[in-house]
Amino acid sequence: MGDFVAGDKYGGDRVHGDKIVMGQPPRPPRQPKVILMLSANPLTTQPLRLDEEHRAVDLAVAHAGASHLLEVRIADAVRLDDLPYALLRHRPAVVHFSGHGDPVRGIQVTDHRGLAHDVPPDALRELFRILADGVECVVLNACFTEPQARAIAAHIPGVVGMSRGVLDKSAIKFAAGFYQGLAFGRSIGASFDLARTGLDLHGIPDSDVPKLIAQPGGATRTVITR
Repeated sequence: MGDFVAGDKYGGDRVHGDKIVMGQPPRPPRQPKVILMLSANPLTTQPLRLDEEHRAVDLAVAHAGASHLLEVRIADAVRLDDLPYALLRHRPAVVHFSGHGDPVRGIQVTDHRGLAHDVPPDALRELFRILADGVECVVLNACFTEPQARAIAAHIPGVVGMSRGVLDKSAIKFAAGFYQGLAFGRSIGASFDLARTGLDLHGIPDSDVPKLIAQPGGATRTVITR
């Protein structure tokens, strides 16, 4: 128990009992925000080094010392039904798609046989409208996804898409640079610029291919605060 208080030596009120000093309850640890990496490489499409892209993003977060602030979660070989399920389950701050895309048919996921299945662009836009709560950024790291990105940007602060075909090594290096910036607390816009400059620094083509479509104030938004 606490100290026994017998009274005030100057004649003040006498208090009989125990004095107990209660500390403040500990604050629960802050939960890290989630980077949800969705990927698909159907059997009928060109092989991609998706595991290298996952590794690059995971290392970017770890090397920035931000693993307590950002958690990378991976959903591979995604199918249509996996898209809403993954968004509902993980409640991500950032959604990243790696795979193939088409300027008209949109991004491609896999079907139950492992073959390519187009994601209707209008349906994907509606999915992000419905489940936009908490999503701060979407990266469509696949060929010809700029039209899709522009549609999604009506509901998400910052969206990255590719204006034409992009080399696999360019997509991997871009992802590494972008998430390095976010993990160090830089804004979406600054991280985007850093990622494109990283391609130029390494002499890797396609630095002009990624496009950022942002709502007012979206480019200056940070995903985490350091």
